[in-house]
Amino acid sequence: MSVEARGGWWGRALRVDLSSKEVYVEELKLDFLRKFVGGSGFGVKWLYELTKPRMDPLSPENWLIMAAGPLTGSRVYGASRITITSKSPLTGTVFDSTCGGFFPLFFKRAGFDALLIHGSSEEPVYIHVYDDGADVLSARDLWGLKVSEVIRELRSRHGFKCSAIAIGPAGENLVKIASIMGDNGHASGRGGLGAVMGSKKLKAVVASGTKRVEEAHPEKLDQLLENVNVRITWNPYLGGALKNLGTSALLTVINDWGLLPTMNFSKSIFEGAERISAEELNSKLTVGRRGCYNCPIVCKRATRTAKASGDGPEYESVVNLGSMLMVDDLEGIAEMNYLCNELGLDTISMGGTLACLLELIEMEAVRADVKWGEVDKLKKLIIDTAYRRGLGGDLAEGSKRLATKHGVPEVSVTVKGLEVPAYDPRGAYGMALSYGTSYRGACHLRSWTIAFEVIGVPNLVDRFSFYEKPALVKYTQDLAALYDCLVMCKHFAVEFDEEPISLLVNAVTGVQFSKEELLMVGERVWNLARMFNLREGFTWRDDLLPPRLLRPLTEGPIAGRVPPYHDMLKAYYEVRGWSDEGKPTQETLSRLGLSGGVHG
Repeated sequence: MSVEARGGWWGRALRVDLSSKEVYVEELKLDFLRKFVGGSGFGVKWLYELTKPRMDPLSPENWLIMAAGPLTGSRVYGASRITITSKSPLTGTVFDSTCGGFFPLFFKRAGFDALLIHGSSEEPVYIHVYDDGADVLSARDLWGLKVSEVIRELRSRHGFKCSAIAIGPAGENLVKIASIMGDNGHASGRGGLGAVMGSKKLKAVVASGTKRVEEAHPEKLDQLLENVNVRITWNPYLGGALKNLGTSALLTVINDWGLLPTMNFSKSIFEGAERISAEELNSKLTVGRRGCYNCPIVCKRATRTAKASGDGPEYESVVNLGSMLMVDDLEGIAEMNYLCNELGLDTISMGGTLACLLELIEMEAVRADVKWGEVDKLKKLIIDTAYRRGLGGDLAEGSKRLATKHGVPEVSVTVKGLEVPAYDPRGAYGMALSYGTSYRGACHLRSWTIAFEVIGVPNLVDRFSFYEKPALVKYTQDLAALYDCLVMCKHFAVEFDEEPISLLVNAVTGVQFSKEELLMVGERVWNLARMFNLREGFTWRDDLLPPRLLRPLTEGPIAGRVPPYHDMLKAYYEVRGWSDEGKPTQETLSRLGLSGGVHG
């Protein structure tokens, strides 16, 4: 590696104490930058060191860490993202969640790589980050507003060239599935991090930076980006399905393969799939396309129904508010999605929790007047969840607590308390292992083996095979963790592995990383996150799938199939360099430079 960086990083972080309203600037050393890079690397590292074990996630002692990466603000496509890290009130795990749009750009242009927020304000506030500084300002008049209202007001105060992330009423009311929302439907959605903001009385963060992010080798970057453009164009997913149809492009394929979660994972085929497909969304509801800063794909869709308008729904929202609830009304799904975005709710956990409730009602464990597919009643429950009204107070706790309260915990389809996303793992064994071993709970973004098992990019593997899956999952997890350190959109990972990524990083920063060194950054962060969870009392048992996903279905393309999960998990631990109990060995920690604790 070169001795010093000449681009990408600023080498500075902001610290804000909301209790005292004090703002500090902290210098970041190059050794730290090289070892943890940015994004999730910074977040996981700091959270481990700054928090005490078993701390209440909604206490002032919790930290909320927003970190950009070395590529954020550069011309690299897919790099207008920021990672938000905290201890989750939903899962109790370390939790990192990325957000795209334009906020990452304006934040990075302020001259900082990260913002660390601690303490709790007595009254509502927001943080304004500008060139070389930040202020903590009153948000009394913003408290109670919906997301779009907050962002619109902040733009009127701070000018057109700014962007904000904010919480809605759900975050204010400490709903454990509350999201942090950005402009145009961009979300740091999962894990209840919106509730962490709410507990700190932090309504929003607005950024209005104007500084140019330096690139160490701009001419070299020009050449690399030309090649990237060609590869995007020829990639059948990036330049084809995703660009032309949006994130729902795979919905009918997933359904045909028997992977579409339906009726709370009691089925994997939805008869109404064609009616909620990407083709239907684009032809009937789409009124425009939107994307993150400097992205050639522009995968988001602006939509309008007869009653409302907004952004999305994306694939995960279509499934979790659609087939999971037996809703085949695309307008109804879109309107439920709009509600979640405005109120600040994670659509995956909201859908999974509603599906859990509907099943509890069906089995008479809960008494309520709502059935599968009743959109208007489901909309009311979404609103009630955000305001913790009536039954919404139970829904606000997530499906695991809901089902446990009513004596039927197995009805909640979760891992580590996080609702399972929109791929049935009984039909893709790599996803089964991905869900179970993700450090933040069931997550498709920490290892999207669907690329290999369904799409066939970069190559197709047998979705029902299991011998090679532990190694595949480890590799894709490490690569995904690297992406979250940089911070880059993981859609690009279907085409760009650590080799082309290393060339982009080297051109922007001037620091010469080998592809092996960069991939090890991802592995280092993954192991550090594991150490955090172990410290919090998690064990190998928390890597198990919920019982429902280890019982075979009786019909459809995956009938009779279940992954040999325990054997896969044992092999995964071995590939990771962990003990039989899922603990990183001293040899593994030493190899990753974590042997002296995480301070090394």
